[in-house]
Amino acid sequence: MAESPLSNSDGVIKLTISSNGSEIDEAIQLVSVSVTKTINKIPYAKIVLLDGDMPQQDFPVSNGDEFKPGSEVEIKAGYGDSEESIFKGVVVKHGIKISGDNYSRLVIECRDPAVAMCVGRKNANYIDAKDSDVIATLIANYSGLSSDVEATTTQYKELVQYYCSDWDFMLSRAEANGLLVCCEDGKLTVKAPQTDAAAQLKVSYGQDLMEFHADLDARSQLSQVSGFSWDPKDQAIVQEQVKPQSLNAQGDLTAADLAKVLNLSDFRLQTAAPLEKSALKDWATGQQIKAGLARIRGRMKFQGSAKAKLGELIELEGVGNRFNGNVFVSSVNHDIANGNWVTAVEFGMAPDWFAEQRDLVAPPAAGLLPGVEGLQIGVVKKLDADPDGQHKVQVSLPLLQAESEGVWARLANFYASNSFGAFFIPEIGDEVVLGYLNNDPSNPVILGSLYSSKLPPPYDLSADNFTKALVTKSELKVEFDDDKKVVTILTPAGNTIVISDDEKSILLQDQNSNKVELSESGIVLDSPKDISITAKGKISLDATGEIGVSSKADVSVKGMNVNNTADVGFTAKGSASAEISASGQTTVKGAMVMIN
Repeated sequence: MAESPLSNSDGVIKLTISSNGSEIDEAIQLVSVSVTKTINKIPYAKIVLLDGDMPQQDFPVSNGDEFKPGSEVEIKAGYGDSEESIFKGVVVKHGIKISGDNYSRLVIECRDPAVAMCVGRKNANYIDAKDSDVIATLIANYSGLSSDVEATTTQYKELVQYYCSDWDFMLSRAEANGLLVCCEDGKLTVKAPQTDAAAQLKVSYGQDLMEFHADLDARSQLSQVSGFSWDPKDQAIVQEQVKPQSLNAQGDLTAADLAKVLNLSDFRLQTAAPLEKSALKDWATGQQIKAGLARIRGRMKFQGSAKAKLGELIELEGVGNRFNGNVFVSSVNHDIANGNWVTAVEFGMAPDWFAEQRDLVAPPAAGLLPGVEGLQIGVVKKLDADPDGQHKVQVSLPLLQAESEGVWARLANFYASNSFGAFFIPEIGDEVVLGYLNNDPSNPVILGSLYSSKLPPPYDLSADNFTKALVTKSELKVEFDDDKKVVTILTPAGNTIVISDDEKSILLQDQNSNKVELSESGIVLDSPKDISITAKGKISLDATGEIGVSSKADVSVKGMNVNNTADVGFTAKGSASAEISASGQTTVKGAMVMIN
């Protein structure tokens, strides 16, 4: 049964601070202690002590080992002889503060050991892994940390952590699955909000509630959340829908009631990345959980109690039908000073995504200089004389460097390798589009060239889009006709190669009208002048059908020996005259020789 924070609060407040397992000296005077624990954040504690001896010019507590950075600190608080631990962590910051009246203090800041996950950006690649496995692995990489991670369902073929802290990556993936991260005493619990458990505390207006502020906000309530992605395999949109989540029963207006205020039929989440339907559902569920936790948000204070814990419920009473009920604790702050202990609790959570924070991603240009956003327009100025010898092209940036000589940019090609690849260089005066490595304005890359009304393409754009071509500045052309399935290679002088599926032919023709044509009818060689066939070896002519040789002028056959053989008959005749002669012997023979 839930009890009031006033229960068992009789007696003097007891506060104990231990360092490295031992209680600090009772002679050390505590000014104040503040402990804050918040979901999705690292718990911290601030301890203020009196320290400093002006006449001796010494700070004995600061000089000691109790609060040296790295010391393990535990804070316990309670009433009378009873106390409970409210914080365990390590000293990360040690400072001295002297005010104008020479009032000196030692200020100690402590963090949960999980703070190590926040230091440094890292890269990692996880193969065939679920988010819960990745999160557990991240936590296990740090000594002294333990975890309790709720199992997730979607298994990713590849999940990449790019240059971000392990803490940021963990929170991003937890949110994508509708999970919350609660950190306490070196243990990280990563689970969906548990709102069906019994409340351990009960706070009532007029009895134990010191301060209270709450807001019921309809703007974050959604009737339906839809997640969309692109499936490259099916070339289609993939989507999943999730209805409002049933969370803690607080107030008399449900999420569905509030969603009707703005009457937004669907809240859209989308990504161009190919996500599975299960991942889209997890994502949409995470958005609905955020909406559910944002339905009622607020803050209240009451007498200090160690029973106020992250991720648990507190029963709220006496604040009207709109707010009565169990609140979900998202933050707990204990302030102990001047003999008093006050606990401040925040309930509900903002609907914002952790990934929307500005410092999650590394700064543009790695923070070495102000970065450049988006693509930029450049104009080619020079193609040679790269001072670095890196085959760069000099471009001017009309908007950024109108009066300068321009910058040298690397040129992206669709195929570039060691002394081979594609070699297409833009012309001087061409308009090009520039991207930047790591958004660094000193490291541009030419991504491509642009057409415009001033620099038009060699062909007009058409709806059917059948023509593809490569045309050089001297009008050397390689043209592809997807309609008739024709490939044409053409020079300005008219030298042509045409490979046509439509005509079922291959045509080679030069500017002198010499032509070779291969078609269904056979092969045609045609020339307005001479055709010469020469070979270092033999030339053979063989045909299944007839071979005909004719000329409107003389026909001459000459060789070392000329042999004409007929399998059946042999005829040689002249319309005007015929002559068979030899400088030596002439033989004419047959079974029968007939002359005239």
